[in-house]
Amino acid sequence: MTTLPPSATARRAVSSPRPLAPPVTSATFPSKRPATISPFVVVSAATVVSGAHRAESKGRDAMSKPPYGVGAGRIEGTGTRQTIIAYFSMRGVGFEERCSAAATAGFDGIGYGGAEYLKLRSAGWTDDGFRSVLDKCGVRILELEALRLLDDDASRDFEHIARTFGAERVQVIAPFAGNVDIDLNVAGKWIGDLARRTEDADVHYAIEFLPPTRIPDIATAQKVCDIAGHPNVGLCVDTWHVYRGGGAASLADLDFARVKNVQVDDGTMKPVDPDYIPDCIHNRELLGEGEFPLVDFFRSTPPNAPISVEIIDDDLDLIPAVERALRMARALERTLAKV
Repeated sequence: MTTLPPSATARRAVSSPRPLAPPVTSATFPSKRPATISPFVVVSAATVVSGAHRAESKGRDAMSKPPYGVGAGRIEGTGTRQTIIAYFSMRGVGFEERCSAAATAGFDGIGYGGAEYLKLRSAGWTDDGFRSVLDKCGVRILELEALRLLDDDASRDFEHIARTFGAERVQVIAPFAGNVDIDLNVAGKWIGDLARRTEDADVHYAIEFLPPTRIPDIATAQKVCDIAGHPNVGLCVDTWHVYRGGGAASLADLDFARVKNVQVDDGTMKPVDPDYIPDCIHNRELLGEGEFPLVDFFRSTPPNAPISVEIIDDDLDLIPAVERALRMARALERTLAKV
């Protein structure tokens, strides 16, 4: 990974982390590719963004942002739908290489991890350094992974990242380890308050339902959106969590107006690993190479929702970043051609 010269503001102490729950790491679920960052690692209380730096980022909120979810259509069949190469599709890939691969394959932007951002800031990266890479590659940070509900410290870091880089949405998940039994009324009000706090920057929040959590399905996610009571709070509909969760029938009650994005991947209908999370982060497949009814999925979800391609697969981790991104883009094109 390219290291940029540290600035004076970047040289700051990092407080001792006090995670709400032990993070899931590559050591917990070893990958065929060593030392990859595992999905659902969330930002703990180790905050490296100072209050002064947050105030500076607020001054940039007035910058012109394109309309929400609109893309350039560089991937055939997407029209004006925004396309993103999801953060976890590029495990083990440095920031500049990630951005370059996304641009080469035609994606409008990337998903990025809050935890990785903090790690690089601690290592000396500056926000101007991140911007330089984004500008050179011609892509944007469009979505951020993954804010855990009720994590106040992390919410401030995600707010800073979203404001600084104009990210359109933050992926939000319920805890799946540690204190998993959260009060959904409290959680809904919490995310609603966060949306109100950042509405001047037009930051959206996509609640990603996960079957092993207190928000296991579309119906529950939509109830939390109701409690939040803010139009910038909606949900992410991920093919994996649909077909390994409530199934195709759960899409019947989907409120299109609430969908902030779809995340797409393929896989077997029967789990390879009986443990949901390990299966989810090791065994996804390129679109068209599994058994999910993807054409039906696209027909059952909003036709203008941003498309985030999230293929989390150990074998794919072994492929160079550009080729990986190109395979994902071409697979998306082939799938959309059938819709």
